[in-house]
Amino acid sequence: MSLLSKLHMVNGFIMTKYFNRVPFYATYNVTFRCNSRCVYCDYWKSDPPELNTENALRVIDRMAESGISMLAISGGEPLLRNDLVPLLKRARDSGVVTTLNTSGLIIKEQLAFELAKYVDALTISIDGPPEIHDKQRGISGAFERSLRALALYKSAGIKVGINMVLTDLNRDLVLETYNLLESHIDFMTVQPVNPPLKNSISEKTVDDLYSIKDKGKLFLPEQYIEKMKEYFDGSFAKICDALKLYYAVDPLGNVTACAPRHDIIVGNLLQDSYRQIVSSISKTSMEKIENCSGCYLVCTVGVNMQIKQPILSSATQGIRTYF
Repeated sequence: MSLLSKLHMVNGFIMTKYFNRVPFYATYNVTFRCNSRCVYCDYWKSDPPELNTENALRVIDRMAESGISMLAISGGEPLLRNDLVPLLKRARDSGVVTTLNTSGLIIKEQLAFELAKYVDALTISIDGPPEIHDKQRGISGAFERSLRALALYKSAGIKVGINMVLTDLNRDLVLETYNLLESHIDFMTVQPVNPPLKNSISEKTVDDLYSIKDKGKLFLPEQYIEKMKEYFDGSFAKICDALKLYYAVDPLGNVTACAPRHDIIVGNLLQDSYRQIVSSISKTSMEKIENCSGCYLVCTVGVNMQIKQPILSSATQGIRTYF
């Protein structure tokens, strides 16, 4: 991570936590194309349009101008685009902390070392031991390819971690998965599949998360673990900071309420700035946000809890992951 990015993230965190400056975080889904065949997702079933490089760069400029401190590049599978390096470079040149989410199925050594110049942290989706991961991702040999990708990106100098999506197939395998990959990763995040399945977590899920938290590599706020059972038993009070603390952008430059609700489109960054868009949100869009039943994702609820937890806890986790 560059010194400019470090300073920008620290300043953004302090300004958000103590002076309510928002937004802090945004996700840019640069493509919805995907080379995985996940059983809980249908992105891979279509081939939707996306912006060319010139317009994607304009979108990143507008996102940086919105005041965000962190930008997650995601998809679909973002590495299916052949212009990811210039897109990440543009974000980094703006002083924004950049993260990249990938399946790890695309393994190119030269690309890894190019990405290392502009990516502060890279997350690979791994949902469990080989058999379970391959089953959930719908690709034979996916686990081994993702493991090779972890090693490659780590050797390139990128902070690497995994995100585990919880379903009824792997909810009791969190600690086993961590132990299997501990020596390969710098951090780990875990979140239930969205929309949630009733049996996506168990008592063992929570116990495993606390065990991993004690080891120091779980990049989740304490409250996120504490409240997980409440979310699934229906007693959790909805937390939503859509279009305030965070927002998302789809492959066409549309601003959406958040990453999971890409159906709530409030404007387009090729036409207006983020500030112009959020100052003129329609009543219909506001009602959709208010009536949303909520979620329990790292990029929404997790961001909220990360900002609101004690400063020492946030600082410790941030240093371990990004510094």
